[in-house]
Amino acid sequence: MKKILFTSLLYLISIQYTYSQTYATNFTEDDCNGVSHNLFNELDAGNIIVISWIMPCGPCATYSYPAYDAVESFASSHPGKVHFYIADDYANTSCVILNNFATTYNMTNSTIFSNANITMSDYGVDGMPKVVVLGGANHLIYLNKNDDKINYSNVHTAISAAIADGVSLVNENKKNAFEVTTFPNPVINTLTVSYKTTKKEEIKIEIIDQLGKSTLLRNNQINIPGYHNEKLNLASFKNGIYFIKISSDTQEQINTVNILN
Repeated sequence: MKKILFTSLLYLISIQYTYSQTYATNFTEDDCNGVSHNLFNELDAGNIIVISWIMPCGPCATYSYPAYDAVESFASSHPGKVHFYIADDYANTSCVILNNFATTYNMTNSTIFSNANITMSDYGVDGMPKVVVLGGANHLIYLNKNDDKINYSNVHTAISAAIADGVSLVNENKKNAFEVTTFPNPVINTLTVSYKTTKKEEIKIEIIDQLGKSTLLRNNQINIPGYHNEKLNLASFKNGIYFIKISSDTQEQINTVNILN
């Protein structure tokens, strides 16, 4: 726990020195492909989100590409965990132009937005480009840089710190986790969740996709402590990797499941 606090404190101090905000600002908006994203849900699911605000021009690519390259460097070691968002600086550029920009400058594995509610003004001084690295259940800002202050090294270091904090928090919270088993895995249509409670409490079961979209599957008031089994119908979900989150007011556990319908 001391390591978590120390690492986070260093980042909070460094951000406060330049900007007052130390936490991300939430949004729920569609990307240029019409897919909805809730930032806090995606962070809560364990993802690291790197946002680069740009105007579609060469100089912006010069400093935004190193951030994209840093994100891509985690593709093998942490697949599906670190994501690169391109956001138009003032939401006055079409998605077509932004997609062409990403293709021209080899940043095709990006999620692209042109939306006024995703604003760099939430993170202090504007810049073209401007890059922030966001992560953790506390929605911390691990990096906030403009223009030529953005480089591969500082983005990579910030992502690594966010990942390390997440792993440490998981280990620290294991003593507060449910005894949970999910089976079968891979699952076709029906998943069984087995868990133990020690007192009367409300239990919530959610499924979270890799974009951070959460769907509530069950919300039960458990009156009798002990072992409980829940059968969940997942037939309506597309094939892929999902996270099953079981939580109460005092504890939670997240298990990974592979749906093969």
